Amino acid sequence: MKRVNELHVNIDNMSIEQKLESGKIKIIVLDGQKGVVSSFEAVKHGETVIETVNGHAKRIHFRESELI
Repeated sequence: MKRVNELHVNIDNMSIEQKLESGKIKIIVLDGQKGVVSSFEAVKHGETVIETVNGHAKRIHFRESELI
């Protein structure tokens, strides 16, 4: 399942249309190197890490855990 979605940006006013979803945390990445805007949901318990290499967004790590 692909977690990262590309968003469309209105170039005229640099606005992004993204709905808030109750109970979810969304992360938006503005990548000026590639000219791409991406969105994805943070994990419920754990870490969401954006890895960069030489100033470029390279990959996203989702480190999940579960409460007991």
